[in-house]
Amino acid sequence: MTRGPARFFAPRRGQDVRAWPLLGLLLIVVLAAVGGVLWFMREAMQNERLAVREKIAEAYRGHLSLVQRRIEEEWRSGLERFDSAAEKGPALFAVAVRGGWAESVICLGEDGSVIYPRSDGVARVAAANAELLAVEREPGNPTAVEALRARVNRYDGEALPSTQRLFLLRELQRLAPGVDLPTLAAEDLAAQVLDAGLPTEPAAALVVQPMEAATWGVRSGQGRALALFSTATLRARLGQWAAELPLPAGVQIAVTARGEEVSEEPPLLTASLAPSLPGWRLALRLDDRTIFDSTAGRRIAGYLWVGSTVIASMAVLAFFIARGLQQQMQVAQLKNDLVATVSHELKTPLTAMRALVETLLEAEEFNPATTREYLQLLAQENGRLSRLIEHFLTFSRLERGRFAFDFSPVAPETIVAEALTAFGERATTVEVHTAAGLPTVVGDRESLVTALLNLLDNAWKYSGETKQIVLRTTVQNDGVAFAVEDNGIGLSPADCRRVFRQFYQADQRLSREVGGCGLGLNIVQSIVEAHGGQVRVVSTLGKGSTFTFEIPGSR
Repeated sequence: MTRGPARFFAPRRGQDVRAWPLLGLLLIVVLAAVGGVLWFMREAMQNERLAVREKIAEAYRGHLSLVQRRIEEEWRSGLERFDSAAEKGPALFAVAVRGGWAESVICLGEDGSVIYPRSDGVARVAAANAELLAVEREPGNPTAVEALRARVNRYDGEALPSTQRLFLLRELQRLAPGVDLPTLAAEDLAAQVLDAGLPTEPAAALVVQPMEAATWGVRSGQGRALALFSTATLRARLGQWAAELPLPAGVQIAVTARGEEVSEEPPLLTASLAPSLPGWRLALRLDDRTIFDSTAGRRIAGYLWVGSTVIASMAVLAFFIARGLQQQMQVAQLKNDLVATVSHELKTPLTAMRALVETLLEAEEFNPATTREYLQLLAQENGRLSRLIEHFLTFSRLERGRFAFDFSPVAPETIVAEALTAFGERATTVEVHTAAGLPTVVGDRESLVTALLNLLDNAWKYSGETKQIVLRTTVQNDGVAFAVEDNGIGLSPADCRRVFRQFYQADQRLSREVGGCGLGLNIVQSIVEAHGGQVRVVSTLGKGSTFTFEIPGSR
């Protein structure tokens, strides 16, 4: 009869440890496979996020292109004003600055020379200096202040050198704070750029070049002007043009200059504004960053489910392979134990029998008393050998499931009587208590007798010289309980849990003296379980044991 899975995994003395290298190799293979699956899952999830990001980016790429074209159109249109304006020189400077065309302007001639602002070739205006003196004498005189303000803000008519104009603007701002001087900042920026030196003329008409720190300049198409912008002003103007186009909710488009980023978070899309604005880029970002996770979440969840299923399947498969491998190793070890046990147990009685026979044959005359004694010893060894062989045969049939049970109604008293008869002369030491009114059980009579005889034989072997064996038969749970009590060596709690295992012997030294191979109790358990019953042991080390098996009653 085949044992349950837990029986195979139970630790056993002398268990062969050669299975562990194979189990370790199996573990390494499984861990490598699981690692591969986890790597595949990680790569698949990353690719899925990238794919989702690309799909979302593709959906917004058209909006970014519209903004890009809008900025390029506005930028070209703004630069065309310089070439189409009727004003030239200082007048063009004033119109461009006051009209917001640029933050400042350097007006150029046809040969590329600077027309305004310039410091050479123009005489200073004495009247302007006189008006400044008047303001210095009476800073609170509105007439003097207004006269000077009107002169420095007039760019047509009388020519005023740019250096003198810038000086007057600064002094007027110092003497009369709050006076409206719309071109002061532009004059100051243009002067700084001229002091630093003009950039080389670009090959293309519309090319922005960095000049002073955070200052950009671009020539108009016909080269009439060099428009100047600070980084902040240019970004604000480009951002204003970008914001004029309607965008989907949750979308932001930022303008960045060369070498800077508006946000640490990488944008979803970027687009260059070259060649109109080289070094400047548009960056499209989404307000809701969770849109990537929510969109990719369903596919990623599918990857996780598939990966988890594969890993769980591999773990379960590895478990069953490991269990099967361990079972095979234990079966191989069981065979080794069986061969060793059979060899030893058969050798002992055969050796004793040969010694007795040789002793009788060597005697010159047969002494009747000695001969009878030797024959009795031979009979005992022969009985021991017969019981051992019977145990092996029974165990073999039970393990292969080929033990044929002949179930029929049988009286418990019959089982007890036949077991005591088979126990022979030793039965005189057994105290028998049989309860009245025992129900009939349905079972294989010979098998039940064998089970009870094994318990009696086990009690006899481990009870020492003064044997006190009690056999009780009682009614238990609508069935019959057969209990064999002895005053032997007893068992520890650990031995009580393992005593029914194949080839298990609590005290192997004593087992060698009294005989046995550790199969008797295992055979008892197999027979009882085949009858739908159960077997148990209650024992105290050094005080004896009580083995009981219950057989259900007939209905």
